[in-house]
Amino acid sequence: MELERLLHSPAWQETLSSGIIEEVKSQRIEPGKTRNFIDTVVDQLLGFNEKRIKKLIEQGCDDKDYLFRELSMWPDSLAGKDPIISFLGLNVTTKCNFDPKCIYCNQPSIESLVDLDGWKRIVEEVTANNDGKGPYIYITGGEPLILAEDIWGDNGLIRFTTQRGTGVNVNTNAVMLTPVVALRSIKAGLARLHISLDTSDENVQNHLRGGEHFDQILEGIYNVQLARDIIGVSYPVIHLNCVLTNRNLDLFPQLFAFILEKHKQTADKDDPFYNDLFPHVIPVGGSTNDWLRPSEDEFRRFYQEVWPQVCQMWDSFQEKLGVSKEKRRALIGYFSNPFLRVEQRGGLDAYLKASATGLYGKLALSQYCYVAPTQAAFTPDGYQYRCGFHAIRRFLPVGNIRERGVFDNIREGISGLDNLPQEEYCCACALATLYINQAVEKKLKEKLASMLSDKEKEIAS
Repeated sequence: MELERLLHSPAWQETLSSGIIEEVKSQRIEPGKTRNFIDTVVDQLLGFNEKRIKKLIEQGCDDKDYLFRELSMWPDSLAGKDPIISFLGLNVTTKCNFDPKCIYCNQPSIESLVDLDGWKRIVEEVTANNDGKGPYIYITGGEPLILAEDIWGDNGLIRFTTQRGTGVNVNTNAVMLTPVVALRSIKAGLARLHISLDTSDENVQNHLRGGEHFDQILEGIYNVQLARDIIGVSYPVIHLNCVLTNRNLDLFPQLFAFILEKHKQTADKDDPFYNDLFPHVIPVGGSTNDWLRPSEDEFRRFYQEVWPQVCQMWDSFQEKLGVSKEKRRALIGYFSNPFLRVEQRGGLDAYLKASATGLYGKLALSQYCYVAPTQAAFTPDGYQYRCGFHAIRRFLPVGNIRERGVFDNIREGISGLDNLPQEEYCCACALATLYINQAVEKKLKEKLASMLSDKEKEIAS
């Protein structure tokens, strides 16, 4: 109903009569494909170290801790090789069209010293070794859409990046997703949108966003849905970012019900709209947000009462669509809750205590940081960081793109990996990076166990 009403709005009627629909249909490009985050790390580490580890085992070394350390080490300066990147984060501006900003926004203002050509040079370098797949490229801010055609235009960053053979995501508050911008984004091949929506309660959402933005956010979402339907494509897929605070924690089932109402009526995991509109739950971060952070008891209520209710809603949705009980899928991966998304040492009670102080990753840090050389994240002043969380907090830059190339900065940062992860820099690590590190660690340990087993079998025979 919302889409039909929107179609007859002045903005859409003007857009339909402008000729842009035919232009988008004839000139659009498809999103590129992205590499597997975990295999990108494991394959490179094995390429650097596997032969040497096998030789050590052949020579009689059976110290598992030593062998694992050697297997998981990135060589100094990457032995002169260019790394293969799986994630590239571009914070293209810290400026925002919300004034005041969201009440939990604690991002400092950073001077924009990298222009469109500079961002393109970064993309060009990290996609030079694409082989049918490329890095996942995440464009964020501030509000990146304030850069207008530099982002979604025919010569903008989305289209340039997509043409380099990789998938592009834009993180936005959705208010600037007009009919034209939605259609131009499709034309440019945008793979995914992350749209910030913390609750479906209008008053609470406006409170969190610092202004009367609720209807504008929904209209931006609907504009993308309508544009996809008109062009007949399934991209960009929309994911929602839900920042979990003590203001919206108990309203999460209401948000999920809203999502299911607007969701395409499919529970087929192979359908491109299967996860459309699904939320990433992100606990509010930063010491300045202590007043918004849920308490230990509030977090407990979320995990033990609110989340099971949401899981039941998802199960009922699948049942309504005729999915048999055996084939119904749980809310897993990115769309699980933060506790379940990664392995937490000490269980739920320990995690709740850590979460109440904002240390969401403290109990999930891996033995080493394996993933860093396969990622690069940038701030508007050109500084390069090992991961997105370091870029957000401006921890430990490895260089500046205005002085040195992406790969050279990564090579320069290898020596500092010996000191990571550290609680000071990593205990509020992004869950995606935690997950990758844990998965890489598991695969490397399995590989080492296999090599040691092969040696034992050889001796036995």
